Amino acid sequence: MEDWYLYLLTELFGTMLLIILGNGVVANIVLKNTKGNNGGWISITAGWGFAVMLAATLSSALGGVAHLNPAVTFAMIINGWGENIGGSNWLIPLFIIGQLVGAALGQVLIDLFYIKHIVISISDLKSDAVLGMHSTSPTDRNMFINLFCEFLGTAVLIFTIFGINIWFVGQHGWMKPIFVGLAVFSIGLSLGGTTGYAINPARDLAPRIVYQLLPFKGKIKADWNYSWIPVIAPIVAGIIVGGIFLI
Repeated sequence: MEDWYLYLLTELFGTMLLIILGNGVVANIVLKNTKGNNGGWISITAGWGFAVMLAATLSSALGGVAHLNPAVTFAMIINGWGENIGGSNWLIPLFIIGQLVGAALGQVLIDLFYIKHIVISISDLKSDAVLGMHSTSPTDRNMFINLFCEFLGTAVLIFTIFGINIWFVGQHGWMKPIFVGLAVFSIGLSLGGTTGYAINPARDLAPRIVYQLLPFKGKIKADWNYSWIPVIAPIVAGIIVGGIFLI
């Protein structure tokens, strides 16, 4: 329990890097006048896969557990993960706080990086692109379908993570982030076409809050009516899959 600050800081740093690289590639593709403008869906899914791989690798290298996702944390809690850190389930709020703060800081940094392109996009009535570099949105607004899509995408991710944790142990543990990154790449290609595959509450919620606070006139609303879906569905998926691995 004496390492609580290490867990907090590694989750914060890892999630910050995740958003910088993940939403950074989205910004490069969707914002006006960038070098990567209109680079396509494969670029976004590959960028997110690499983002997860690098963020998880560095977070682990610094001594953390590299959840970087509240859905993963909830899955681990259900599976008895707290016992592996001295029964310290009280640390769980620190993980969530670290993930949310890290995601917000990462988004602020990427907004500063692309600030001129954000301004150009809003002035050219492309503020939907600005929202898109912060948070996800569905192609078809159907609550049940949207919940199912986010649930399934996250369930595949959590199943993969548990499988990887079982298979790659000991000296091969360093390979885990690589295969998790490949899983995110695959999920994006296969299951990302309907809701944008948030599959991570912190990845969607914290940047959406940052977008809400952007001091630019002409931007569209942050779409809070939809925002609960990429939060609730992944958490439910994490809890259910974590329970399945108890059987």
